Amino acid sequence: MSAKRRRKASGRSKPGPKRPAETVVISRIAQQGDGEAALADGTRVFVPLTLPGDEVRVQPGAKRGDGLAGTVLEWIHRKDRREPVCDVYGACGGCQLQHLLTEDYVTWKTGAVTTALSRHGLSVDLAPMQQVPLNARRRATLAFVMTAAGPMLGFKEAYSDRIVGMDSCPLLAPPLAALWVPLREFCGRIFQSPFRADLRVTTTGAGSVDIVIEADAELDLARREAIAAFAEARDVARVSWQRPGEPPEPVVQRKPVLLNIGKAEIELPMGGFVQPSTEGETILQALVSQGVGDARRVADLYCGIGTFAFVLSSDRRHVLAVDDNAAQIAALDRAAGRAGLGGYIDTAVRDLRASPLEPKAFADMDAVIFDPPRAGAKAQAEMLADSTVPRIVAVSCNPATLARDLRILTDGGYRIECLTPVDQFPMSYHVEAVAVLSRPG
Repeated sequence: MSAKRRRKASGRSKPGPKRPAETVVISRIAQQGDGEAALADGTRVFVPLTLPGDEVRVQPGAKRGDGLAGTVLEWIHRKDRREPVCDVYGACGGCQLQHLLTEDYVTWKTGAVTTALSRHGLSVDLAPMQQVPLNARRRATLAFVMTAAGPMLGFKEAYSDRIVGMDSCPLLAPPLAALWVPLREFCGRIFQSPFRADLRVTTTGAGSVDIVIEADAELDLARREAIAAFAEARDVARVSWQRPGEPPEPVVQRKPVLLNIGKAEIELPMGGFVQPSTEGETILQALVSQGVGDARRVADLYCGIGTFAFVLSSDRRHVLAVDDNAAQIAALDRAAGRAGLGGYIDTAVRDLRASPLEPKAFADMDAVIFDPPRAGAKAQAEMLADSTVPRIVAVSCNPATLARDLRILTDGGYRIECLTPVDQFPMSYHVEAVAVLSRPG
């Protein structure tokens, strides 16, 4: 799920006494992309931008997880590394792994999946990782701040709310990259210091751009008029305004935000979810289609706007599409009707985390797909483990919760046939994966 921001700053505890600096050798790259070493007393220290074999003099700092954050004071020995593709790498928190050599990068990403599985007692031979090109990201959340020195648009530093200003990002698809500087200049004209906002920007295959401005501020008439003028000048399809904890409010919609999936054309609702890239979406669709095999009746759980449902129904399969977002289900229904697929797709609005479908719901299903948020699908996996559905395809952007859910399914008698890592988030520690399971007999 960045490019994607590295991670939100956690609550900071009152610092204890400052520890003395130590010289350490980095032993591995830890779960969130930082190099890990052991201090003299065995305490783990996490040091950004380092590689296994690097020898550094490090200043231990604040507590981080079960160890401490570390800052490099001096490089004693530095292993070979790749030149970063971004001028602000090391300051921006959007990526962590630009310095890894290509072979080491692939090894680490696949190893992250293997490690997560092993923690739940699972051993699976992974298929080769499938990768997405760098400048393919079609959605991102940008951080804006109006300072006394002028407007800044960028991403946040790692473990911080401080914004790193930049002119673009090499991970973004061209329509979003081209919009970066005009968007920063526009925000600088209508907002006064110390205004802050998050800007969620999305572009679709149809060329539409959608912007959601999230800010803790009132939307007055002057801002509405300025937003409308900017959208007209830059050919932005829709701009919405969102106060924290409230649904987005449309400010201007010049044309529909359209997305093509299979034979359907979907109008993306405000705040609707799309896969990070068209290329990554295509990879996932192919893996899911292969995973369900010749199944004719399929349940698509956490279906969103129909990323998999439309591909399968276009092949005249019958799909039950379930999601907790009513706006996305409504958009899916409308698109299915326009595409003549209404007879092949049934929909339901349901919170599968709080109210998972029971095993009897899958009695007539040949296959089930689930693609949940990062928290995974624990409750639904428990129900599926007691079902008799022949095939299950699990899609996840979080190897840790995927491994937990796969353990539940294998304990229920399912067998993992294959598991494919997908590099949907290049240069970051995030990795997607698609697992295919079957029930023997």
